[in-house]
Amino acid sequence: MIKKALVLLPPGTERTDDAVSPLSQLGGLTLIQRTLYSLQWAGIEEGVVLSQGEWPGLAHHLRKDSKIKAFSWLSTRASREYFTEGNAGFSAQEDCIVQFPSWIVDRKVLKDLCTREEPLNEIVLFEPPSSVSEKGRGSPPLALVPGTSAHNLIQAWEDSGPLEEGIRRLQQSVPVRREQLPEEALIRVDQESDLPGAERQLFQGLIKPTESFLSQKFERKVSLSITRQLLHTRITPNQISIASILVGVFSTLLFLGESQILHVLGGGLLLLSSIVDGCDGELARLRFQESRWGSWLDFIGDNVVHLSVFLCIGFGLTLRGEGTVYAWLGCLAALGNLGAASAVFFRVFLKGGDSVITFATPVRLEEMNRATGWLKRRIEFVDKLSNRDFFYLILVLAAFGQLWIFAWIASIGAVFYFLNLVYLYYRMRSVQEGS
Repeated sequence: MIKKALVLLPPGTERTDDAVSPLSQLGGLTLIQRTLYSLQWAGIEEGVVLSQGEWPGLAHHLRKDSKIKAFSWLSTRASREYFTEGNAGFSAQEDCIVQFPSWIVDRKVLKDLCTREEPLNEIVLFEPPSSVSEKGRGSPPLALVPGTSAHNLIQAWEDSGPLEEGIRRLQQSVPVRREQLPEEALIRVDQESDLPGAERQLFQGLIKPTESFLSQKFERKVSLSITRQLLHTRITPNQISIASILVGVFSTLLFLGESQILHVLGGGLLLLSSIVDGCDGELARLRFQESRWGSWLDFIGDNVVHLSVFLCIGFGLTLRGEGTVYAWLGCLAALGNLGAASAVFFRVFLKGGDSVITFATPVRLEEMNRATGWLKRRIEFVDKLSNRDFFYLILVLAAFGQLWIFAWIASIGAVFYFLNLVYLYYRMRSVQEGS
């Protein structure tokens, strides 16, 4: 396990006019904030930001940010005294991760690297794929450095001037193994002109590969546009979650009315609540504001809206004289949804400890990443059953006055999803006990 980090910055006093500053904004945070937040999220408990020269305002920026708890800032003039054997910062017994300038690295990749169990006996230098490195020259994104070599890396950098030369010099005396990072895990920011493209790449990374076609091509495009406008406001992810829940529940009440116009309006507002619901997670990930309470609120709110829409459509049809069968169908769909939500709650939340829950519905993200073969396919199948594309169906059926069709589909679908979920959890338990 790696708990120490070193973040290297280029000379602030020798920068060109277009060279990017650590204080440049990317996705609502400065570059240095995004780097340090990512490392802290990955498990780093102590680190140093080391600059070859002065960056005006950088030290003050780091000190005033209460979220940066693990890092301190040093210029090279102060580093010789700090990086000594036995110092509280770095010692020969503690390996460290080094992040070089001009790169934003996906935090999940950083966490995987920091949780490696094997001890380091060589420097592991992570390089970008050629598709990324061709965009510019310079340092690699990351390195894992044994504690015995951390001081040598700093010494080589200080004595050689340019960072690339320091790395080359270090390789002459210390064993180096090279690995490649995936392209999707890297964002390169060398110059101020790179920032618009880097932000697009950052936002694109918020789209989950398991999302449906309609979600990726429509809902996410709208929600990301809204999130971009919210980044520099004081609105919090939890406030967005509450707004989404209120809009969603209000929209379902419109299905109790007589007018078809109300039903269409309800379908439109229901879809809007789904779009806004995506903004809370996007904003939380961009700002590093995820919380256990936030994940609870999002999960419970989604299911309150689902229960409400099933019941209101069913009872609305009955109130309009379509027959009591639709009220029973609404109750059946609600029971199926309640059973599935309860299973996920007990399986994911209550067994997730005190950590923030990262969903890959209907399992935790780390479980999804570990799954292979038939189990992975089964998880993906159940995940597809749980998507919210049925909101589009509600809107279309409301426009044609055929909501009774949805009542039948929802009652069968909700029970079918619940049974598949129970079967999935049973098979996952069998696999775990077998291993």
